[in-house]
Amino acid sequence: MYFGYNDDERILRNSVHEMFRKHVPISEVRKVIERPAVNKSLLKLIGEQGLLGVLSRNGDAYEGLLMATSILEEAGRLLLPFPLIEGMIGAYFLSRDKAKASQHEKVVSGAELLTFAWHTVGRPRLERRNEQLVANGSFFGAPYAASADKILAFFDGPASGQATLLILDRRDPAVSVKATKGMDGSMPLDRVDISDLAVAESDVLLGLGKGAELREEAERLGALFTAAELVGVSEESIRVTVEYTKVRKQFGQEIAKFQALKHMAAEMYVLAESSRVAVIYAGWALESGTELEAVSIAKAYAADAAIEITGQAIQMHGGIGYTWESDMHLYFKRARRSASAFGDSYCHREKVLNKLVQRAADSV
Repeated sequence: MYFGYNDDERILRNSVHEMFRKHVPISEVRKVIERPAVNKSLLKLIGEQGLLGVLSRNGDAYEGLLMATSILEEAGRLLLPFPLIEGMIGAYFLSRDKAKASQHEKVVSGAELLTFAWHTVGRPRLERRNEQLVANGSFFGAPYAASADKILAFFDGPASGQATLLILDRRDPAVSVKATKGMDGSMPLDRVDISDLAVAESDVLLGLGKGAELREEAERLGALFTAAELVGVSEESIRVTVEYTKVRKQFGQEIAKFQALKHMAAEMYVLAESSRVAVIYAGWALESGTELEAVSIAKAYAADAAIEITGQAIQMHGGIGYTWESDMHLYFKRARRSASAFGDSYCHREKVLNKLVQRAADSV
């Protein structure tokens, strides 16, 4: 059986590549590092191209999953300064809630920016007070929350043992967003604090108490999407580095002719190609509803590969690879950030091991 992008997916990937290359050069990424905010023209462009709405559900099966991974490869390749993964997953959840059709249209069209507050400080709570739902809690690691119109976040409650996914309005006085420092300046992460937020029925996404299964699905999709992003980061790091070795000279010749660097580049290429195969297979497995552990395998492999590739790329650049003038450190930082997002390689290897142990126990 062939595991790879079909013609439509390849055409989409090439189109997205040209679009991002034209509208989001590395100079734009550097501007975001200096002044963290989502470029409104980029939000409009992504909305016009319908990139946030490619993932959908047909019964129990996903549709457009490999289209999404092909887009995210290109996002990683250009270090896209935009919460694309959060927007895709959020739009997908909104599309499954018929009562949120208007909100879904705003997000997909680019009229509103949506992000996720992934990580909690303590245990955010949703509880009833005199027939009114009230939310309290704090989150960190919310990409571009300061630029967002809406923020999705999981809360414990309203009943014991339950969890609920809420749509937060960033402009609500009960919602406070503060910038935090992170390694990857092209993907700023903010803290979100919620204080006695009155929650209406329209703020609940896909029903009260449904958050646990939604969180599990979001994390699985996030792991696959960041693995795809890491493939793009890895491939672009190799391309930039190989081009550099063709013009950098030592001892009167291009360093690309040095046998040691040729071996390093070849090993980096193998890692990147293996990462792509793992991601495509994981996407197929998730679409087919089989071997869900393939997502963890892809995330673990792509994460380790990207860290290795970007580290070697800096070494091949020599001393300039560490400087602000070089772009290579930006790829290294994105690789580090994405490698730890939605579980690092150790976390996902443990998931695979637990699955294998459980499978062996069931066969006894």
